[in-house]
Amino acid sequence: MKKNYKKISRYGLLAFAIFVSFLPILNPLQIFTSLQNYSFDTFQRILPREVYPEDPVVIIDIDDRSLAEIGQWPWSRNQLANLTNQAYAAAALGFDVVFAEPDRTNPQNLIASYSLNEELAKELTSLPSNDELFAQAIKNHGTVVLGQALNNNEISKPSKTKFGLVIQGDDPKQFVTNYLGVQNNIKLLDASAQGVGSMSIGNNDAIVRQLPTFESIGDQLIPSLAIEMTRVAVGASTFQIKSSNASSEEAYGAQTGINNIKLGPLTIPTTAKGNAWIYFTATKNISTVSAVDVISGAIPPEFFEGKVALVGTSASGLLDLRSTPTEKNIPGVTIIAQFIQQIFANEFLQRPDWLFGAEFLAGLILALLITLSIQALGPIGGLSVLVGGSGGIIGSSYYFFKSKLFLVDPISPLIIALSVYVAVTFFNFLFTELERSRVRGAFAQYLSPEMVNRLAESSESLVLGGERKEMTFLFSDIRGFTKISEQYKDDPEALTQLINQLLTVLSNAILDHGGTIDKYMGDCIMAFWNAPTDQTNHRQLAIESAHAMNNALSKFNQSLEGSLDFKLEIGIGINSGECIVGNMGSDKRFDYTVLGDAVNLASRLEGQSSNYGLNMVLGENSYLQDSSYQMIEIDKIAVKGKSAAETIFTCFEPATKFADNFMAKHINFLKEYRSQQWDNANLLIDELISSPNELELYYKHMRARIDEYKINPPSSDWEGVYVAQNK
Repeated sequence: MKKNYKKISRYGLLAFAIFVSFLPILNPLQIFTSLQNYSFDTFQRILPREVYPEDPVVIIDIDDRSLAEIGQWPWSRNQLANLTNQAYAAAALGFDVVFAEPDRTNPQNLIASYSLNEELAKELTSLPSNDELFAQAIKNHGTVVLGQALNNNEISKPSKTKFGLVIQGDDPKQFVTNYLGVQNNIKLLDASAQGVGSMSIGNNDAIVRQLPTFESIGDQLIPSLAIEMTRVAVGASTFQIKSSNASSEEAYGAQTGINNIKLGPLTIPTTAKGNAWIYFTATKNISTVSAVDVISGAIPPEFFEGKVALVGTSASGLLDLRSTPTEKNIPGVTIIAQFIQQIFANEFLQRPDWLFGAEFLAGLILALLITLSIQALGPIGGLSVLVGGSGGIIGSSYYFFKSKLFLVDPISPLIIALSVYVAVTFFNFLFTELERSRVRGAFAQYLSPEMVNRLAESSESLVLGGERKEMTFLFSDIRGFTKISEQYKDDPEALTQLINQLLTVLSNAILDHGGTIDKYMGDCIMAFWNAPTDQTNHRQLAIESAHAMNNALSKFNQSLEGSLDFKLEIGIGINSGECIVGNMGSDKRFDYTVLGDAVNLASRLEGQSSNYGLNMVLGENSYLQDSSYQMIEIDKIAVKGKSAAETIFTCFEPATKFADNFMAKHINFLKEYRSQQWDNANLLIDELISSPNELELYYKHMRARIDEYKINPPSSDWEGVYVAQNK
């Protein structure tokens, strides 16, 4: 039946793969757009935009303290005139505020509101209005840009533009968002300003990812507040909009949209609708000063020299809260500030038109390869292509974001690939059995056969949860792996083969002694005993396993004589103690593993083995009483990450022979060392290493430590505990 399935499905599944590849084009329910945005947001969270010290953007914040000291909003326009005058040195001063009505605190309003004597009324009439003071300050400043709010509530005309416009290619008004009307500033203020820009954030969803560069009302293009401030800051008088069918922007007659905005020396890449992707940084990275400090003169005017200052609010009750890919509920003014920042930093997220075609092609190729692999090699072969292809696509997307700031969509090709894989394997009735075999084979790499059989027979054990147990843990690591890797830098395949062969030999020694391999971490092995089955002699089994690993390593090195110019060495750390063991993770994906302080200590002890020149280091809880193994205390140590001292041991096989009085001298050495009798300790070391033995490197290490203590002695109440400086 399998052969029949292959014959029937060969061409049908290839056709299905091609059909699925077109799903991103169809984009049902905007699913692909939502997933695409999620991936782009993730990239920004991983690699947010950096802000450089020379960044010119500063926010003048109408914050809670400003309201508390000056009064509720809106403020009298004479206060805003003071603010404008204090920031006279700014290259551009923008207001993310609309002044749609005259100042209610104008002196002239007092005449109509209150019964005043004729003389006082005459005096008030002669005073300039606050709006006039503010307008004069704006005019004197010379680089002020006011905001305006576009809307569809009523039909109205925008403010008169104060810039020139050069259009290359198709008319951009057909691409940008069009509005019916606008809420303008009063004419007195608009006339005094150097520019007026829209404060709109465009047609974003709950998360702001783009800002418009231009929008329109009728036949008039309206620049955003951000790029209008930029224009004024750089002293440009004209915008240049390049659209499809412009020179070097061939669209073969099709009207594909806007390509970029040029402003003096600056070029702003846009989407087809004239929006710019915002490359966000943390709000804390935006220079911000309080408005009250500017008005009061606490911020000197020279602070604003050459800066682009944006007046907005973060005060409670005045907030225009927005969410971005990196932060939630931030003031809208900070988003405009971020846009200006990236314009001057020339760091733009881009999604060129050709990327969509490249993503489509990647999805199509991967879908076809998966289909062919499943037909030729079965589900496992298809899975390999799926995983490898997915990794390549994700890696490529990340690379292009990091190096080019290109927004490459990894989601669409991955959904296509996954859909094809699921659909094709659905028609392969052998899939279930193959998957079961794969799982059994995977467990067999980590557990002894008896434990694999128990797990297979007792499926209720494969559930999420854990239990507290006394266990023994073993960590093993290849010494000098970095140096070994350097020797194989031109032949990584050979290095991989070597390490896999060694790990196989070491793993077999563990499995042969009833151990469970928890995981491989590069060249490191983590194993444990007394789970999932009970093993009353788990300490003994772990130590036997360690010696078996050393013996297996010795034979492995012998088999490699002549092919390597070095011998492979390992370090082993063993510790026993209580931990939590069981299935850890989620209800969809979990691992059978252990958690606890005793596990961490075993890892730390392995790291210390090379320092002492020993193959094996044991924690005190793994010490075997009345054992045929030679257990030797070597030190009291406080490993990194633990304050409590641990007595540590090493262990030799029964066949290892020492002099009859060796243990007595060794114990005496430790006593003299811990009593800070350095000379006596050194004399004993001389005796202990007078004839070669397995502890020679250990004693040399201790002699070096004693020499250091002679120069920098420990405190008088020192109890012989060495504080480890490395893991």
